[in-house]
Amino acid sequence: MELIMETKPEKKQKRKFVIRWVPVLFLTPAIICYLLFKYYPTLRMIHISFFDYNVGNPPGKFVGVDNFIQTLTSSSFWHAFGITLMFALMYLVLTFWIPIVQALFLNEIHRGNVLFRFIYQIPAIAPGVVTVLIWKYMYNPDYGVLNYYLGKLGLGPYLWLNDLNMVKYAIVLPSVFASSGIAILLYYSAIRAVSTEILEAAKMDGSGPWRRMISIILPNIQYIILIQFIAFLTGALYTFDNIYVFTQGGPANQTMVASILVYNAAFNELRFGTASAISFLLFILTAVITFIQLRQSRESD
Repeated sequence: MELIMETKPEKKQKRKFVIRWVPVLFLTPAIICYLLFKYYPTLRMIHISFFDYNVGNPPGKFVGVDNFIQTLTSSSFWHAFGITLMFALMYLVLTFWIPIVQALFLNEIHRGNVLFRFIYQIPAIAPGVVTVLIWKYMYNPDYGVLNYYLGKLGLGPYLWLNDLNMVKYAIVLPSVFASSGIAILLYYSAIRAVSTEILEAAKMDGSGPWRRMISIILPNIQYIILIQFIAFLTGALYTFDNIYVFTQGGPANQTMVASILVYNAAFNELRFGTASAISFLLFILTAVITFIQLRQSRESD
């Protein structure tokens, strides 16, 4: 007779929930700052959008969705919204891909790589407003250096910021020459993380540099590209400082983007409820675009 020994099932040990206090302490100041300067202003903006805000006696009269109805039925809002989308498309087509190309070339440079990485970061040292002011003087039709040197070639003079057909390109042009910054380091780090064994195997199989870039490198850094695309598109939709310094929305409202419309409504016309409603609509648009992009990324994975 065979003896069958019954073994008692081992009891699963419950995992204890342990809080690591050192990381929490380091993260706490950043979380507090983010709550105070990001989430609280956003919630206040949503709250104010339902009022005819009175600075002397806040929050003023409750008007419900009247600010949103007034905004959505305003021709000035749709004009500004169209100009905003046009600028976002121009920035996307003309500048978004430049850091990716720079990172790809930088990855192929072995001598002086650190020096080139340092040079790429120099434009990010200067504040953006300073760069815009320099370009504004360069665009001056009377004594700007651009018209001066183009005049030597028999071209111009051009009214860069006063020409209705040229002003949008003149605003985007500085970003073409100063579109590196931290983005190039993010792309470069992602490219360096791609397995060298896969790249060497593809090289041995006869894949050229272009084929390796399209089939191996870019698919492996697509998540970083997606995150940067969302941040880039958000920044393009909220662009303000460069356009305000260049033209303040002119000439003839041809550069009147939504952010400048918000600024004028709030600080020039003291219509804080309307300004908050416009900001809330832009916030919803950005959230929807972000959700769609992340959803598509998960489905592709």
